[in-house]
Amino acid sequence: MASRREIHSSEESADSGASSIARDARIAYLFLDATELELETDSAILQRSLSLKSVISTTSSFSRRFQSARFRPDLQEINQIGSGLQGAIFEVVGKPYVLKKESPGNEARSSNLRREYKTHCDVSAAFERYRSATHNMVHVPKPHKFIFKTRNDAFWDEVFPKMPQAYRKRGNVITMERILPLPKVVRKALITYFCGRERDLSITDIESLLNNPSNKHCLARVYLGKTNVSINQDNLAPLRNFPFHLGFMKELSIDTLALAKEMGKAYATLHWGAATNGDDVEFVLGTSASEEPRAFVESPDFQHRAVGLYLLDFGQCEAVDLTQDCDVVYQAFKGAMVTGDNQLFIPHSSTSPALFAAFKKGYIDAGSVILSAKPKQLNNKFSMEDFMQEYEEYAEDLVY
Repeated sequence: MASRREIHSSEESADSGASSIARDARIAYLFLDATELELETDSAILQRSLSLKSVISTTSSFSRRFQSARFRPDLQEINQIGSGLQGAIFEVVGKPYVLKKESPGNEARSSNLRREYKTHCDVSAAFERYRSATHNMVHVPKPHKFIFKTRNDAFWDEVFPKMPQAYRKRGNVITMERILPLPKVVRKALITYFCGRERDLSITDIESLLNNPSNKHCLARVYLGKTNVSINQDNLAPLRNFPFHLGFMKELSIDTLALAKEMGKAYATLHWGAATNGDDVEFVLGTSASEEPRAFVESPDFQHRAVGLYLLDFGQCEAVDLTQDCDVVYQAFKGAMVTGDNQLFIPHSSTSPALFAAFKKGYIDAGSVILSAKPKQLNNKFSMEDFMQEYEEYAEDLVY
């Protein structure tokens, strides 16, 4: 893809910044400077940045604000950055974690926050346990603590003065590792390249969208199962949960085969590592303030951001007993894979055979490795090839 100038990733440029970036990661990672990146075309910016090997050096207002607040409690304000079925998500400025606060009444539902926290812990533990053996590059934000609304008076006394007024009522809270948004240079390219294709955007329009607080919390949903998703041109916050569908990725020559393979590994880890059906999970591209998106550090460098593929949202997941009959276990897994938003993320065998083949290989390879570490009765009972064949036929009948 043509670009105005070549961005070099020399050892000198790596050493000039990225104090938190491991020096032995120079070969594995592509270091990009946001100032140089801005000189590229929008398509080149997106192609270079939206890679699982990219680390972007930035001095944007977001990175400066978070960097300054790291050791300044007076600057560590709490802002809402998202919401869902269970509750609202809040950032703590300067900290590498978020708060997920349960909505009133949700604790009485089966998909309550405490249940999600347990599932999240199980999934996180499985990914950590099998990551090295499966070479999985998908990251699960690390769950930290579950805070009960009826206890922890010191916690509430500290956070209430900093929270938006509407949320100053106690509710159960999860603290977990934050997925940082895509940097400003990437967000601007998304706006001008995609949001501006159906209507003319002036410089003022672009700046207005870019400076909208909601657009600063930009994560891109990786829709390998959806060729086209419309972008609401009237939406003032099109970048929050940006629908990065397969058509866009092909247009930009993104390595979709690599993404599909990693997703396959992730589903296999969910199923056979965490014994979880993976119902309604999400895959997004986001960033981390370290060279390894899964690494939690107390003093992160917010000015150097590693792009990664993340798995999140376990509120609808259900545990699966692997000691049950094969047919029961297979049905639990494949049934969840064809419901909810899973089919937006999983590539389809009929429309994208090469992409599905990569997903299938990732699943079979990772699942086989995980089962090999299980007791013999489980290892001998299940076949990854048989399951994927059953899933493919099942999805063909019900979805395609």
